[in-house]
Amino acid sequence: MQTRSVRITVLTLLLAAPLAAALFLWTIDRRAADAVAASNTVIAHVDRMRDAITATGAAQQGYVAPGQLDEPWFERTDAHVQALRGEVKGLRPRLRSTEAVGALDALAQSVDALQEVDARTRENLTLGQDLMAADVIFSDGRNILDGMVARLRDVQRAERTATETALRDVARARWAAVGVLMLLPVTVAGLLFRVPRAPAVSGVPQVPPGAGTQGTPDAFATSGSLSVDLAAAAALCTELSRVTQTAALPPLFARAADLLHASGVTLWMSAAEQLFAVLGHGYPAERLARFGPIARSADNVVATAWRTGRITAIAGESNTPGALAAPMFAPASCIGVLALEIRDGREQDPAVQAVAAMVAAQLATAVAAWPAASDAPASEAEARTA
Repeated sequence: MQTRSVRITVLTLLLAAPLAAALFLWTIDRRAADAVAASNTVIAHVDRMRDAITATGAAQQGYVAPGQLDEPWFERTDAHVQALRGEVKGLRPRLRSTEAVGALDALAQSVDALQEVDARTRENLTLGQDLMAADVIFSDGRNILDGMVARLRDVQRAERTATETALRDVARARWAAVGVLMLLPVTVAGLLFRVPRAPAVSGVPQVPPGAGTQGTPDAFATSGSLSVDLAAAAALCTELSRVTQTAALPPLFARAADLLHASGVTLWMSAAEQLFAVLGHGYPAERLARFGPIARSADNVVATAWRTGRITAIAGESNTPGALAAPMFAPASCIGVLALEIRDGREQDPAVQAVAAMVAAQLATAVAAWPAASDAPASEAEARTA
């Protein structure tokens, strides 16, 4: 455990995980118990309804039994039908399956049909037509009762399926909780024995994505794969070291732009407290003529690199390139800045920044002997500050 935060995290996991798992498992057990209890309740309702249907059929047969009085059997039938209706009403809110609800609705309709058949039977008995009454009881009445029993089986089968599904879900959740508990030691071991991150080299700037950065020319992190052709960079610096006149610089600026994925390159030279754009690549001549001058105190990437003597980068936005400014040094001071507009977020690439610093350093040897640019009036400089 390398840091206090890791120790706190491990301790929190060790304390919280068993408690959370115990609560989760208790919740799972409650769900399983609720599913079983609901199934038992449905079974109890179905059993009482089946008994009521059987008793109703027996009572109706008593209507036509020789030597039996009709009134007691009428009362028993009415009591059984009312009990059956009460069970239908009590069972409906306890059903969890849409198929079971449909079957119960069909059963309720059968109860209505049974009462209509019972009314016809009693009417025949009142008219003394006992044979007609018996025919209704043992044909239409029996068919309705058999259909009601079948609907009860449908209800019970659908609810049994719903219970089994609920119990399978509970079992999966229980195994998931066990799996989390088994992974806990692995997680703790990973925190305890993780490989520490290699310490940052002193003086190397840490570059957050999308933010402006500053760093010294000799302080760049190395990356696993270079995004800049170092052989081409070396050849470019060699050509810059042989420059003897201004006319040789534009094609070298073009090579630098290709090398660093830049859409524009500008050479800014200092005079007094201002920077002036003296050469460029990637811009129309009339646009370059409108550049600057830039005051030392200006709040932009070029002025910042000039003031601080550090590589300065700022990320672009969706429709604009990023900017990278590399200071150029003479023995006594910073004499100018090489500014580049970089595409695709490469201004944050350490390799791009390092090669830009090398190109700027080599360029400084070629332009150090140039005559200084003339000063501009202070008011004009402030008004035209970039």
